[in-house]
Amino acid sequence: MKRNEKIFAYVVATLFILFLITPVLWLLSTSFKGQLDIFARPPVLIGDFTLENYREVLNDARFMASFRNSVVVAAGTVILSMILALPAAYGLSRLRAPAKIPLLSWVLLVRAAPGMIYVIPYFVAFNEIGLIDTRFGLVIINTVFTAPLAIWILISFFDGIPFEIEEAARVDGATRFQTFLRVAIPMAAPGIASAAILVFIFSWNEFLFALTLTRVESKTAAVAILNYMGYEGTEWGKIAAAGILILLPVAFFAFAIRKYFVQTAAGGVKG
Repeated sequence: MKRNEKIFAYVVATLFILFLITPVLWLLSTSFKGQLDIFARPPVLIGDFTLENYREVLNDARFMASFRNSVVVAAGTVILSMILALPAAYGLSRLRAPAKIPLLSWVLLVRAAPGMIYVIPYFVAFNEIGLIDTRFGLVIINTVFTAPLAIWILISFFDGIPFEIEEAARVDGATRFQTFLRVAIPMAAPGIASAAILVFIFSWNEFLFALTLTRVESKTAAVAILNYMGYEGTEWGKIAAAGILILLPVAFFAFAIRKYFVQTAAGGVKG
């Protein structure tokens, strides 16, 4: 690459990164401001530093209960999605039949369809079976959308496992399930880790179904932020502080999987 092309690429990448992180930086700045600084004209990036917004949010029992709900729902979604996605991805990876491509297309279609078209059917169904405003109901609906994502990620890793290794295990007397459990899963561990964390992030950030299928008991943190928007006004400091608290787990897991994305982009496990 020529020098001018390198400079152009770095400039574009820098501008794109700034475009992405500027709202987050402003949110972080707002979370440490008092009301006067938040509504100052012209706006100030750094005002009088205060932790009052965080104190009030952390002492808000309703918000903290919603935060715990988010943790439980996201963790439950990861567990259920991986239980379903691991054998499904392995089976599709090893399937040698004309039906493989149509099956993969159907899996992708479920994930690609907009969530809005599922709201009414799931609301009616969950209302009939008593899953409205339950964490288990959110786990189920989140799994519907995250399991296909996990399957597509895991297939590339299982595809990269050399067949010779599995054949050697079978020759040694291992069953298909033992081969899957003791050979395929350990070798696809990076893919499993990245898929599990991505499922967690998608579940953690899910808003539509958390808004429509919950009331009070199972409200998640993403929805609980709306409590700070009322007829009396919008508490922007608390919203910013709550937003940063919700962002922290996502940022942590995104940082944790950065090395696994390299392998995912490269096509999974290499023989």
